[in-house]
Amino acid sequence: YVIATMTEKSDEGEWQDTDFLTFDDDKNEMVESKDRKEEEQEEQKEDKSNTGTSSGMSKKRPRYNEPKLTSLTSVSELPPWMDKPHSDKYHRNVPRLVALHDEIVSFATLMAPQPDELKLRQDVVAKVTKLVSETFQGRECSVHVFGSQATGLLLPTSDIDFVVNLPEKVDGKADDKKNDESNRSKNKNKSKKTSDKGEDLSEKQKELKEMDEYNVEVDSHLSPLAQLGQALKTHQEWAGQLSYLEVVENTRVPIVKFTHGPTNLNVDICFNQEAGTLAADLMKRFLDAMPPLKPLTFVLKYFMAARGLNEPYSGGCGSFMLQMMIVSFLQHRERHAYNNHQDRAREGTANTMNLGSMLLEFFELYGMDFNYLTTGISVRSDGFYFPKGAKGKREHFHQPSRPFSLSIENPFDITADVGKASFRMQLIAKSFETAMRVLLSHTAEPFVPTESILASILPPTEEMFKRATMLKVLNIEEKLNKDKGGSGNAKKSRKRRKTSESSMETSDSD
Repeated sequence: YVIATMTEKSDEGEWQDTDFLTFDDDKNEMVESKDRKEEEQEEQKEDKSNTGTSSGMSKKRPRYNEPKLTSLTSVSELPPWMDKPHSDKYHRNVPRLVALHDEIVSFATLMAPQPDELKLRQDVVAKVTKLVSETFQGRECSVHVFGSQATGLLLPTSDIDFVVNLPEKVDGKADDKKNDESNRSKNKNKSKKTSDKGEDLSEKQKELKEMDEYNVEVDSHLSPLAQLGQALKTHQEWAGQLSYLEVVENTRVPIVKFTHGPTNLNVDICFNQEAGTLAADLMKRFLDAMPPLKPLTFVLKYFMAARGLNEPYSGGCGSFMLQMMIVSFLQHRERHAYNNHQDRAREGTANTMNLGSMLLEFFELYGMDFNYLTTGISVRSDGFYFPKGAKGKREHFHQPSRPFSLSIENPFDITADVGKASFRMQLIAKSFETAMRVLLSHTAEPFVPTESILASILPPTEEMFKRATMLKVLNIEEKLNKDKGGSGNAKKSRKRRKTSESSMETSDSD
């Protein structure tokens, strides 16, 4: 997979096995010293024989510990999720896939939400819930959080997704018109009655009733999305706290999108979408059953976001679709491992739970091996593939205009295609193939040297470096607090010993 030009070896002798296959530091140093002496002698001989030439430099042969291969994907700076480079003595003899596994674990711990960040998000959730309940006061409504906020698979920049469940009469436009007509007829009847009994009512009461009737007619015209958008603009607690607000009604799933200025968190609110909460519950069950799902999701979500391929409205791969792809991959991988390695005591299964090999296999599957033209994915019944052209599937999953789209069956509606909106699937598959080849160049022998394997496909950002420094400060503070607590406990134990000794002395004197 990697084409690299190496310097030519000298004519005398052949390569020794120890140049490539020894991993003992002492032996390597002995071999290196011998090689250096031989090279110095060869240089002196060539200098004497080539006195008339302009340069008497001889070509040196590469050694295992000092590879001279370079690549555009090699990383020279240490990423924020690593403490030591792979050229360090500790990492030198570690297998490359194990090193990649360690990097994935470190990246997941770096990007995992911290308690302070979770508290900020919970405060925003409480404020949105309060606003919705006040906006639709007097109606049966419930607010639920779904998506990455509910499952825990969230990056620091992930959105907070809400679903508001309202009665169908309020959400339907036809019912709104009926309600408008009924309200108007009631208001006319009331006005007639009040005109007959005008002597009993004062003028102020009439004005208040007219204002109430006017407000009901205006609010009944607006959809729930527009009512919520208007409440975000006019509510006292939210005034001046929004840096962005948009009401998107002409889509398959109408939503209200806004950005909370103080926390810089993006919020999406939709109405009467029960599949969101069901999907969150399903992902929680998958996370409990599949431990590799969480770190792989962190890495792949950032991989897609760094390339601008994570938004479904622009043809990218959304979070739920990506999670379904990872779940399907893990289901088939576990089935294959169980069928081929039933006797795990005899056969080595080191790569079965290695996150580095999982990431490579994921890229290989969806970047090279998967047949997008004929195959669909389902995660029901422990996962299976189905032909897109089969009876009962063709009308729902085959797209003649986009035959290479990835068809994923919605586990809650088997006729719905999760990947229908991802029209840039060929570009996504190509990015997976390129990432697989890059990772393979840094992990397969002879590998291209780099300070970080994962950073060759995940470019570090300033936010990551800030996050790494923040975590270091938090760790130092925790250690200091533990030390203070330990010293306090030691002082308390000393006092207890002194009191016990004094009590013993008094008892002896008695």
